[in-house]
Amino acid sequence: MPKQFKIKLDDKTYNIQFEKYENVLALSKNEKETLEKEVNSILLDAWGIFPADFIKKHILHENRIIVAKHKDEYIGFCAMSYKKIFNKKVHYIEFLVIKKDFQKSGLGSHLFYLILIDDILKNLLLILFKPLEIMFITPNIRVLSRMAKFSSFIYPNPYLANSEGKIIEADDLTLKMANKLIQNSDNPNRKINREGLVLENSYFNMPWLIYNNDNAPWHSNERINKFVKRYLGYHNGDDKEFIVRAHINLFSLLRYLYKIIF
Repeated sequence: MPKQFKIKLDDKTYNIQFEKYENVLALSKNEKETLEKEVNSILLDAWGIFPADFIKKHILHENRIIVAKHKDEYIGFCAMSYKKIFNKKVHYIEFLVIKKDFQKSGLGSHLFYLILIDDILKNLLLILFKPLEIMFITPNIRVLSRMAKFSSFIYPNPYLANSEGKIIEADDLTLKMANKLIQNSDNPNRKINREGLVLENSYFNMPWLIYNNDNAPWHSNERINKFVKRYLGYHNGDDKEFIVRAHINLFSLLRYLYKIIF
């Protein structure tokens, strides 16, 4: 895994360091406490308050975690687990979070690829014919639109929306996988809309985490903003987010590497 990565923000260059943890449960007590503290600081800065037991269960568990640091400050992290859904090995991105000051820098997509790089290298020839199966849930349109640029397949894809922000319904397998994912979650009774794979009522107990018109991560592309207004209702403060299914193959990996190099 690369130890450093350069990002540019406001004409300044920052050297970012990375630390990877294959299994958080194997860490010492002090290491776990430090990681929990830093992960919580990133969540607080980027989004808001999460319950301590939520962090322990969904982040500091049997996950692969990569954290990004600038000097001595932890500025982002990505946590991934493995799930089996209809005999498919799914790389499930539990969280991908960047502090506000370092958003829009490309760091998020780099963390996304770093969390997958070991599996990509182990299956380099296989992914030419059988892509990595990835799923995640996000209310953040910028995360979704960035992932859409580097995936060989993704649903929902905001770049395929028409002038009214509308996209086609999810295919049968993608819908079934989304339903199975939610059925096996802590909150299995949430509603899923087939068009857009919109998940409702995730934050009933944490309403302060819902985006509204003031704090929503609006996109620079107004067509994509029309898409997110239609499906997530940022402007209304709706409790909605996307369930995302994506594929990464060798060609999409090369496209990503080309973009970060050139």
